Amino acid sequence: MTKHLQQRVNSYVNLLANDIGRIQELLAQVNELASADNPKKVHLLAQQLTTSSLDTEWVVVPRQYSQADWYLLAFDRFLQFAKVTTYDILTPAEREELTLVFPGLDEPATFEFEVNHDDNGGAYFTELGTQKRLFYWSLTRRQIYFNADAITDLLVENFRKKTTAARIRPIANLLTTFGRYMEQEFDYQVDYNILETQDDFLYPMKQKELPAGMLDRLFVLSADSNYFLQAISNGAGLVLDRGVEVRLFYVNDATASNAQRWHFQVMDGQDAISWLDVLLDYDFIGAWYLVERRYLAIESEPLVFEKTAVNDPETNDANEPVIKPEVLIPKSVEELA
Repeated sequence: MTKHLQQRVNSYVNLLANDIGRIQELLAQVNELASADNPKKVHLLAQQLTTSSLDTEWVVVPRQYSQADWYLLAFDRFLQFAKVTTYDILTPAEREELTLVFPGLDEPATFEFEVNHDDNGGAYFTELGTQKRLFYWSLTRRQIYFNADAITDLLVENFRKKTTAARIRPIANLLTTFGRYMEQEFDYQVDYNILETQDDFLYPMKQKELPAGMLDRLFVLSADSNYFLQAISNGAGLVLDRGVEVRLFYVNDATASNAQRWHFQVMDGQDAISWLDVLLDYDFIGAWYLVERRYLAIESEPLVFEKTAVNDPETNDANEPVIKPEVLIPKSVEELA
């Protein structure tokens, strides 16, 4: 063998060996991500896998999981640690791709992570059919931000018209449990907004000029539903089943529309009920909120989620006619069986 050929063969062998070494390193990380019992180790491996790529040139792996799949695999592991079992992961035979579904929902809904490619990094947990981004997750900065608009659109406006609250609630519970687990285990910064259950929590609102008669319309709907709206200081309140109380009120704030900064509050004495729970369980409140949120809606992190129409004066004219709320009564569990 000539010296030139010997050098070329040696270079070829080294290039193959380097690529094989990188593949073996990846395999070791994936095996450990899938089997490690230490949550902190899983978190570290998830960070590594979601911020790297296997771009080998000499030894090509034609079927690979994407960065979005690593997020979902890590998500599955953390849900396992948190003892959540109300979902399943689909793994098609013809490709490496992970999709999350809720077998009990009985609605065509599939979820995947969508990698965010701007400077924020992280990924969005997205329902594929509607493209609703339910939350943002950054492993690097340890942040989870839930998206009140998307959660309302998907769970209340979409699913609640077609099925019961009991079949939808596993989705909401999974989201909340995941946030609580990551907050407690890894000291994450979590913005629950519409999912928050603490009695003393005042839901932050985004608002524009409020339409006249907002509480009057809720009063009419509550009367028709055998729940009665009662006046409280600067607002109104409702006493619902099992001692749950809902309050809608404002505080004086010169920087807000009409100098009134509105808040919603849900109290049950056990820190167990969220505003989303109220929307799912009480059709008349859900129908009212779906209309009024054009003017007054629970706010999500504006740096992560795009501004929605409630803040857009060009798409929401305060003088346009108010849509009449429609109270939706989905089929019962017996009818759906």
